[in-house]
Amino acid sequence: MDQTKEIDIDLKKIFLMMRKKVVYILLFTLLGGIVAGCFTEFFIDQKYTAKISLYVYSDMNQLSTQSSISYNDYTASTALVKSYLAVLESDAVLDKVAEKVGLTDGSTIKNSISTSQDEDTNVFYVSVTTTNPKTSQSIANAVAEVAPGEIARIIKAGGANVIDYAKEPKSPSSPNIKRNIFLGLLIAFAVFVYFFVREAFNATITSVKDLEREFQIPVLGTIPRLVATRDKQAPPTDSGQIAPPEPPVSMKGDA
Repeated sequence: MDQTKEIDIDLKKIFLMMRKKVVYILLFTLLGGIVAGCFTEFFIDQKYTAKISLYVYSDMNQLSTQSSISYNDYTASTALVKSYLAVLESDAVLDKVAEKVGLTDGSTIKNSISTSQDEDTNVFYVSVTTTNPKTSQSIANAVAEVAPGEIARIIKAGGANVIDYAKEPKSPSSPNIKRNIFLGLLIAFAVFVYFFVREAFNATITSVKDLEREFQIPVLGTIPRLVATRDKQAPPTDSGQIAPPEPPVSMKGDA
């Protein structure tokens, strides 16, 4: 029963503290969102992503005969995708892509390219992310032109056809300013609540008001803190020794 009462008092204390400071909580939370939004807008570079998609096939005859694909062909094509992705990210392919867009070598674009595969399918995607939308589009389309021929030359099994070429991205893919603002609001609110909770569970008595609130009894009086002071020493003599204290003055008159 006492434990339940203690929890109720603590929760009530937290609620009362937060209700009194609701304006400060809102201002602090809003400030966190503003700071996160400004930091995202002015200190993080916007990046644009262009994407192409390719279809992998295992039998060259399918292109000329237009025959339907069998389950074995489909399974073989799906198994080839991982090999194709490994070859696509190699220096041999990326160097040719870089040359096509007027860059020195593939190392300058390697970190900008990412690949992914649809689960259990023979379709894969190549995404190019840079700080310029036109650059992202041109590199992605260069990959679409170079990769199928280079993959077929290296692996010598099956091939890849381009499904969709890249379009110029109209909006940045990152950073997500709305998400960052929301995270800023959430973090600021959590920090403010943390200090409230820590203060609510602090059992240290620091004032008369704390005594009255915790024990619900009136305070009849307080004892001031007494600070001990050292006796003053007599000033030193000319020889450097401390002079003895002067004798007390007699209050008797002459006889």
